[in-house]
Amino acid sequence: MTKLILPIPSDYRVPELYETGDKAIIAVALTLGAQAYIALESEAVSKARGETHADAVKKVTEELQGTFDAQVKALRREKVRVEEALEATKARLEALENAAALQRAAVQKETKEAMADVLAAKEEQIQRLQAVLDKQVGGLATRFESLQSSLTKSFTSSKEKGTLGEILVEQFIKKAFDCDVSIISKDSQTADIRMCRTTGNEYLWEVKNYTRMVTTEEVEKFRRDMRLHPEMRGGILVSLRTGIVGRSRGGDIDIEFMEDGRSIIFVSNLLAREDVVFYLQTLRPLFQILEAMAKPSAGEGGEAAALVRALESKAALITNLLRSHATSVAKHKNSLVAHRKRMDAMFAEFGAYLMESETQLQTMLRVALGGTDASEEVQKDAETFLSALVFTKERLTDLEGRQKAFVTWLLEATEAREGVQIEIKEMLARAKEKGFSENFVRDSREDLFQGTAWARGARYIMGLRWRD
Repeated sequence: MTKLILPIPSDYRVPELYETGDKAIIAVALTLGAQAYIALESEAVSKARGETHADAVKKVTEELQGTFDAQVKALRREKVRVEEALEATKARLEALENAAALQRAAVQKETKEAMADVLAAKEEQIQRLQAVLDKQVGGLATRFESLQSSLTKSFTSSKEKGTLGEILVEQFIKKAFDCDVSIISKDSQTADIRMCRTTGNEYLWEVKNYTRMVTTEEVEKFRRDMRLHPEMRGGILVSLRTGIVGRSRGGDIDIEFMEDGRSIIFVSNLLAREDVVFYLQTLRPLFQILEAMAKPSAGEGGEAAALVRALESKAALITNLLRSHATSVAKHKNSLVAHRKRMDAMFAEFGAYLMESETQLQTMLRVALGGTDASEEVQKDAETFLSALVFTKERLTDLEGRQKAFVTWLLEATEAREGVQIEIKEMLARAKEKGFSENFVRDSREDLFQGTAWARGARYIMGLRWRD
């Protein structure tokens, strides 16, 4: 048996169990008592700690709540202050906007009143310039109508149309074949053009510049002309703008053989080609074959041999035509540049008229946008017309630089009138005093003066006389 000595208080009363109980029971009672004490002590400590933590959290929460409430109150006070400042700013801004609107209205009113006279003067100048421009446009329209009338006349008169067609085709043939070409339309019972490629190889060209189809009567007339000229190797009937009755084929080209073996080539819509010269150049192989057909072949005789030779030549002719025109179609696509150049040359005069109108419009804009002095000067120049009997230009605005200054001086020193004259020597002397050299004046003669007013080698300028 193990004895256990425990320190206890002096007034502690030992339970009866420890004195009378069994040793095992006493051991169990001691163990249970120790464990119960430990458990109670642990629970008491935890409870004490829990109560302490809750107090601390409550205290901290109360402190934070106080701080938060103070900050909220401060923010509310700041919000009220900012809202008051914002309202004041809005009121100030509205006051400034009202003041700006009033100021703007006042400035606009003052500007309008100040510019009323200037605008009225500008409007008057623009109206005068508009009148001048309308007059110029009217003159330009007259010129355009005159040119259009001339062109229309050229294409309405049968004789002039025929002459124009002959001239065109003559130039095309010369460029395409580089051979002797002459117009023979004035001769009786013949075609329009004769082309001589080589000795013994001459061709007749008949040109039709119609707006309708070339009739069978015209074709038969050309056949008759060919029969009257058996020395010709062949003939070409050309329609510039239309087709030929009974001769409309692919590529606008056809061929027939006369009873004597000579051929007639029919070409329709020649001017519809993009490159007429190149199109005619594709006929070179055809002429070579026609000329080769006329040469007799050794060892051949009889009607059958001649027929076979003719058929072989025709087959070769057709083959070469197809090849030539296939090549022509492919190359025509590359001729647009040359075609454009020709069109530009035809309308060069219209371009000049447009440039003149553009210059006048620029002058108007300079007047409208420039100052009062510049406007008056330009307007004065635009309204200063030059005598058509003396000068080559219509207005003073058509001149620039020293030439304009020279003509301005001459207009001030002289007056234009029919039947009068001034001596060139005297005019040169007076011009020299004004700073215009004799060389300058003589070099400007062709640019400024009509040939009838100041001819080369003349002693006088016609149509002018001195004011003093």
